[in-house]
Parts: sequence; C-alpha cells; structure tokens
Amino acid sequence: MEIRCRKCDCSYNTGASCEAKGIQVGRGHDCETYLKNELKQNLIIENGNLFEVAEELVSKNMKNVPLACDAKSCIFNKSGKECTANGITVIDGDDESQKGCSEKAECATFCEQ
Repeated sequence: MEIRCRKCDCSYNTGASCEAKGIQVGRGHDCETYLKNELKQNLIIENGNLFEVAEELVSKNMKNVPLACDAKSCIFNKSGKECTANGITVIDGDDESQKGCSEKAECATFCEQ
C-alpha cells in the first residue's frame, strides 16, 4: 500500500511519504492524523515547495498501515470503518497558494459513491 502525502509541513511526512503507524480519515475526508510541524512549515516558507527543495529525499516505501475511515460515502469505505484502496494521497485541504501550510489536510483518494 502506498501512502503519499503532499502536506509538506506534517510531522509524519518524510519525502512525500507518510510515516504514521496508522491513519484516520474523518467523515468529511479530512486526514485527522495530520500533525503540524512548525520547523517544516518555516522551511517551506523560506525555500518554496518542499517537493522541489528535497527531491532526493522522496521515499518509495510500500507498507501496510491501518487506514481507519469515517467517510461513509466514499467508494473505498465498504465497511463504514476502514479504507480498502490500494493506497491514498493526502493533500492540503485549503487554498493551495499557502504552499501546503494550511491547518487542514484531506484525503484526495476520497471518491463519492
């Protein structure tokens, strides 16, 4: 399972890959596991897009982690409790002009039934 993360200021984001032991997606498909890291946020503000700054750090790890999900209207949530997608991508939940530094993260894999 591949878990990609575009929330460059998240504490669990290592080279665009989520390193959390488990992920919780909320009813509104928000990533509730997102944990803001002020040091990473400052790096983004000073240097621009972290994907451009640290391209050599991009991780290709594939791993099994629990994907709890409360977004019952998503086609990948058959049980109403967990995601069955082969992988997910978490993106910035607000205005992209903030360079990934908003207070919200959301599951981009969410697909309304």
